[in-house]
Amino acid sequence: MHCPRRSDNGRDIPSRPDRPDRPDRADRADRADRGHGGRRVRGRATRRGAAVGPTSGAPSWLADDRGAVTVEAALALGTLVAVTAAAVGAVAAVAAGVRCTDAALELARQAARGDTERGRAAAAQLAPAGAEPELRVDGDLVVVTVRVRPVGLLPVTISGAATAAVEPGVTAGAVRSGSAPAQPGGAP
Repeated sequence: MHCPRRSDNGRDIPSRPDRPDRPDRADRADRADRGHGGRRVRGRATRRGAAVGPTSGAPSWLADDRGAVTVEAALALGTLVAVTAAAVGAVAAVAAGVRCTDAALELARQAARGDTERGRAAAAQLAPAGAEPELRVDGDLVVVTVRVRPVGLLPVTISGAATAAVEPGVTAGAVRSGSAPAQPGGAP
């Protein structure tokens, strides 16, 4: 290590007269922009000498995170779209289930009275598009199931079911064929 020389009045004389002991700011900034080995490094240097992007002004611990916010926002947006689509699909499935149940109730009620054709027409109006009603007589009960396969990505079948007791004076054959016998007293 080189010791500075002392002058006659006791003051230190720099060992290199062409450079002062404390360089001015321009010299420090110039040296900071040069990386290891004297190579010039683009950007601004941090306190430890590592360059951070071209004049970014960001701390060195953020240098590797450039663009991360954009990627995270894109992933969050894609997830938000997927969750929204799933929620809309779930609401549509519940609505289709309610419509199937309403159609099954109406068909069962009308078929139990012996007016199956009117019940089928009402069920066709109430049920979602593409619904398939199934009517069967089980003793003195009319059991109706309405199934539909909604348009969507999931292979799901939505159904609604209803049961009604056959009215007195109506036969099982009348329920299946849709022709009710004349009511006593002339009532339709």
